[in-house]
Amino acid sequence: MRITVIGSTSPTGLEVLRNGIARGYELVAFTRRPSLLSTNPGINQIVTGDGVHLSDLQQAISGSDGVIAIVGGKANVAKVMRNIIKAMEVAEVGRLVFVSSYLLEAKRPWPTVPVARWIFRREMGQLNEAEHVIRNCSLNWTIYRPTQLNDKPATGRWRIQERGNDFTTGPYQISRADLADALVEAVTQDTNDRGIYSVTWGK
Repeated sequence: MRITVIGSTSPTGLEVLRNGIARGYELVAFTRRPSLLSTNPGINQIVTGDGVHLSDLQQAISGSDGVIAIVGGKANVAKVMRNIIKAMEVAEVGRLVFVSSYLLEAKRPWPTVPVARWIFRREMGQLNEAEHVIRNCSLNWTIYRPTQLNDKPATGRWRIQERGNDFTTGPYQISRADLADALVEAVTQDTNDRGIYSVTWGK
């Protein structure tokens, strides 16, 4: 399987690359900072570009079986997602997995979630708009909303809940390594999912 990873040099993106390499998949890394991947063997192709440019994305997505999109920071997330979707449609790549945030709609744990949502309100607005773009496209998409991310080692244990169902118990955090495992597993699923899921560590 050939997977394109958008945002491959983000902390989560690097974990996705490691996970995909360990599984033996063919990986295309799309990034604005290719120098960060110079010591990362096992990547089949590195495409340098910016998600605001459709032609850059087309080069990275063409020939892949699925796309994992990790778009955040100062990026115009909705614009990038529109370009990713258009590039996928042109290349006839149907499977998309997008990383969003648990903060968007969750209520637990109180009062941590509403306070964090207010602090990161700009980022949440970007992700909310991006989700809207994805939900209205024709692709076979899945949106994962992770709880607080950390850099601890993978545990191999994680839980998911469908949209609208908060986790009733903690931990309300997950390592990027475990999130990467969930993302790579999701992108390989061929079923027509079109679902939104929260994801956190297992007990």
